[in-house]
Amino acid sequence: MPLITEKVDVQNKILDYLISIGWEYVPPEEIWPLRENNPKQPFLLPILAEKLLSLNPTLINKEKIDEIAKRFKILPSTILGNEEFLKYLRGEKTVYYEKEKRERNFRLIDFSNLENNRFSVTKEFFFEDIERRRLDLVLVINGIPLGIIETKPPTEEEGEYKALKQIGIYNDVLPELFKFLQFYTVSEGLYLYYGATWDYNLKSFYKWKIENSYNFEKFIKSFFQKNSIINILEDFIVFFRQEDEINKYILRPHQIRAVAKIINRVKEEKDKRTGLVWHTQGSGKTLTMIVSSYKLWKEPLLNKPTIMAVVDRLELETQIRDNFLSFGFPNVVVAESKEHLRDLLSQDYRGLIVTTIHKFEGMTKEINKRENMVVLIDEAHRSQEGDLGNYMKSALPNAIYFGFTGTPIDKGIIGKGTFEKFGKCDYPTGYLDKYSIDESIDDKTTVPLYYTLTMSEVLVDKKTLEEEFYKVVEEIGAVSIEEVNKILEKAEKLKAVLKSPQRIDKIAQNIANHYKNVIEPLGFKGFIVAVDREACALYKKAIDKYLPADYSQPVYTRDYLDGALLKEYHLDEDEEKRIRKNFKNKDKLPKILIVTEKLLTGFDAPILYVMYLDKPLKDHTLLQAIARVNRPLEGKSCGLIVDYIGIFEDLQRALTFDSKDIKRALVNLDVLRERFKEVIGELNNTLQEIHIEETYNRIQNTLDYFSDEGKGEERRNSFISRFKEVERIYEILSPDAFLGDYIRDYRLLVQIYSVVYNYFNPEAERKRDLRALLGKTEKIISKNVEIKEIIDNLPVYEINKDMLNLIKSDNITERAKVVKLQKSLRVYIEKYKETQPFLLSLVEKVEEVILKLRERQISTRVALETLLKISNEILQAEDEQRKLNLSRDEFCVYWVLKSYEIANPDIKSKEVYRLLDEHKHWVYSKGIEKSLRIALYKLLAVSEVDLINNILKMHKNLVENVIAS
Repeated sequence: MPLITEKVDVQNKILDYLISIGWEYVPPEEIWPLRENNPKQPFLLPILAEKLLSLNPTLINKEKIDEIAKRFKILPSTILGNEEFLKYLRGEKTVYYEKEKRERNFRLIDFSNLENNRFSVTKEFFFEDIERRRLDLVLVINGIPLGIIETKPPTEEEGEYKALKQIGIYNDVLPELFKFLQFYTVSEGLYLYYGATWDYNLKSFYKWKIENSYNFEKFIKSFFQKNSIINILEDFIVFFRQEDEINKYILRPHQIRAVAKIINRVKEEKDKRTGLVWHTQGSGKTLTMIVSSYKLWKEPLLNKPTIMAVVDRLELETQIRDNFLSFGFPNVVVAESKEHLRDLLSQDYRGLIVTTIHKFEGMTKEINKRENMVVLIDEAHRSQEGDLGNYMKSALPNAIYFGFTGTPIDKGIIGKGTFEKFGKCDYPTGYLDKYSIDESIDDKTTVPLYYTLTMSEVLVDKKTLEEEFYKVVEEIGAVSIEEVNKILEKAEKLKAVLKSPQRIDKIAQNIANHYKNVIEPLGFKGFIVAVDREACALYKKAIDKYLPADYSQPVYTRDYLDGALLKEYHLDEDEEKRIRKNFKNKDKLPKILIVTEKLLTGFDAPILYVMYLDKPLKDHTLLQAIARVNRPLEGKSCGLIVDYIGIFEDLQRALTFDSKDIKRALVNLDVLRERFKEVIGELNNTLQEIHIEETYNRIQNTLDYFSDEGKGEERRNSFISRFKEVERIYEILSPDAFLGDYIRDYRLLVQIYSVVYNYFNPEAERKRDLRALLGKTEKIISKNVEIKEIIDNLPVYEINKDMLNLIKSDNITERAKVVKLQKSLRVYIEKYKETQPFLLSLVEKVEEVILKLRERQISTRVALETLLKISNEILQAEDEQRKLNLSRDEFCVYWVLKSYEIANPDIKSKEVYRLLDEHKHWVYSKGIEKSLRIALYKLLAVSEVDLINNILKMHKNLVENVIAS
């Protein structure tokens, strides 16, 4: 039975699926001449030339093809060059047309007719730049390489992350190729992951999804459908400038789905004039709005529409305008006042209008009755405040309205109004498209949030909170920070409690201790959310007593009436911009921002881990605020809310949404503590089964328990799974007084995990995956000499002539001997594979023995005898290589010839290697390979195809190892 391999089970399957949906497979030997036999040439030049001529028949001739190729060549090998090339792909670039004496746009791709394009895929695509590398699969459209597929075997742990890292390395060493490539994909034969080239952060690494399907074939066929790839290239790759940096994105599956639904509603569902999109906070809602707007603007059926982006705050108006301009949206105008908005609408402006909802107040009824007007409302529930939504609807009676929200519909007055205005036509859910909190956590688009109440003596009494906050908020129906602030301005008793000097000082000291001991060691940052601007300044004064002054910075709106205390922390526009940018950088100060309104919406800082909450918030405002800490970042497993008010004592009071919509939005740390206690108890039961208390034999007991012929693998998987859960909880909780009763048990479990991991994954001794253990647990190992001694002294047999006697005298079970010998062989091969490459041919033999044993095709005794035979082969090979005086590579050939009982293998090996060296480019060319095969058959006077295949396979491994090293 053949083993599972990357080539057979992943790469070949992907190729088959691509061919079945119309991609043309071009073998490497046919690609080579199309690239002028030049490893530095990225394009398939004859195909590119043919398509330039056919797509631009009157505009481009053969001379212009050379000119265009030169323009491509001089593009910078940077993300800016990549952005520029995308403009070429989208037909935004021109050439001079002599006949008309003017510049005209030309096409590299026909986006309107798929059949006018040539979709090709090839494998083993070698390219040479700073280094020479081979890419697994390359996607080529009209002769231009635009995407790559990096594959890993499904048996490789976290193969998708290793593939992502590999693509990042390719980008660094092959920038002349990657300036053209627009997207990458990764697969281990189970799922498909994708992202934009020039951005290899985990937060931009997406899993492809299909509704109600987890079928690998469907993943491949849906993503790589010709129209899907064309749509990605035309609309769903976005270059975006934020904080003076350029970022590149490809829309995520839920964003692509929502855009498609919006366009479909406008084009096909003309009886439905509204739609509500709930994409949870942190899932890229703004980008969905922008791309939807752009596609609507280009839609021929709308015939130059007016598109409005409506927000509820001046700060967001500037922010969303900048976002549209950064995207490169044409014809963007901001309504500067109510009068300006009235003029734009009455004068029938065509393009994008950015405005606040407040500028519709008093707007003339039916000021514009056009039907090709589309209104996109950010945080749509806020448009239900007062009569502003009614003014807008009255002014634009025939417009199509799409509401966007980062929070679900609540059960109160606002929620009912939102459903009536936007969601009624999508009864019963109310949503045109929904991307819930649970989905975003599963997709790792956001991280889960945990909360904890702290210091009961500082919590606000429930009666004051109820009377001065909850009741008033519900009566008014406040859903914005501004509305909440107006309520809090009148809550004199509540504010007096929150701002009492003794309370603020006690909380500041608590925050400082918590930040220094829990958050700072992880490398993350925090927010303090205070009740008002004065409280921000008071917190700054207090926390400076316990932390360095440059650790924290208040950020709030200036007012010319401010007194000395507030003026002390005023920031001008440039200072605030610098602080916001520095906060996002882990190596720069400040580490804590003190805020009350600014930055509680629309501020995206993945490094933000903890929010110290000392401001009453409810429903939408609460979810929006705490969502600042849900952005993913490498090493960040969750976000944390520390509640100094007592809001989370009654979660249903604070959040009046359906519980199913927010069940994973917030989890009490007490729940985690209970789960930690439960799982560590289960693991301790496992240790009892191992008899871990028998100190003298505990290591051997552990190995025997997890090597058991019938249950060993199942036991290992179960133990590792439960340990990983305990480890994740420990990472979140530590340091915590609760852990004091369990720390000894946990350290012992870490030891056992290390023994199991290192013994059954011997390569990890030299190449431990950084993901194997989380930060705090890794520190336990690094500081624990006992663990290091256990790992360093894990038993292996020395591969030597005395090994057989040693194994016979070893007082352990045959099964344990097999595991020990397997590890010994793998460690030996890993150690000497560079100087003795023929050893690599033995890896599969060793793994096949273990596989047969697991599947009970052979007995333990047969497995042990077979592994001993392999060990003897190694020892024999060492002696032979010394005696024969063959080079490393010649001996590899000798090893293959000998296994096929070829006469005089030592002499023939030199002759075979001479032929291989003469045909060294056979790996890239089928023609050269064919010539080499004929020469080998003639030299060896044999007909065995397997022998020739094994010689070539061995040589190919040698070539690839040289390239990789």
